[in-house]
Amino acid sequence: MSYESWVERQVREAAERGAFDGLSAAGKPLDPAVLTQTAGEWAVEWARREGADMTAALPPALALRRERQELVDAVPGKPTEEAVRAAVEHFNDRLDAAYRRPQEVPPVALAFVDVDRQLARWREAHPLEQEEPQATPPAAGAGRGRGDRPWWSRALPGGLRGGLRGGARRARGPGRPGGPASSGP
Repeated sequence: MSYESWVERQVREAAERGAFDGLSAAGKPLDPAVLTQTAGEWAVEWARREGADMTAALPPALALRRERQELVDAVPGKPTEEAVRAAVEHFNDRLDAAYRRPQEVPPVALAFVDVDRQLARWREAHPLEQEEPQATPPAAGAGRGRGDRPWWSRALPGGLRGGLRGGARRARGPGRPGGPASSGP
């Protein structure tokens, strides 16, 4: 008894049904150029012939590079600022996830897309759609608010002048940890 593989059986049954009758290349030798092609060359030629997108065949780092460029090019055509922000944040999340995975060879350094810069480009392309009121400048001589102080002066007790030592001394006192009446460190 002979062994017939699944593929051989499928070919035999198709020939019996007449699926190969009337083909244009029937009885002709195969093109030698096709026989010498690698699998990658064949895939690229097929994609060009069929109009397929080869992004899926790219290594992930190169696909992200291509997607980044397409995103930056598409920003002015987005309908709203929210759509721009969502697209940029989605790409940056995917890029962050790609950097957290083991890198393939060769690794491709790719910068995150700056949301503010892309929103500025979108606003330049859509000048009439901005509805944000212009902020009024502060009055001359107005005092600096809490938000205007540098972070270190807000973070340290007593500000920069008191520093840690001055603020720490004021915080310690009789009955407080580290003070003169306590036995702690």
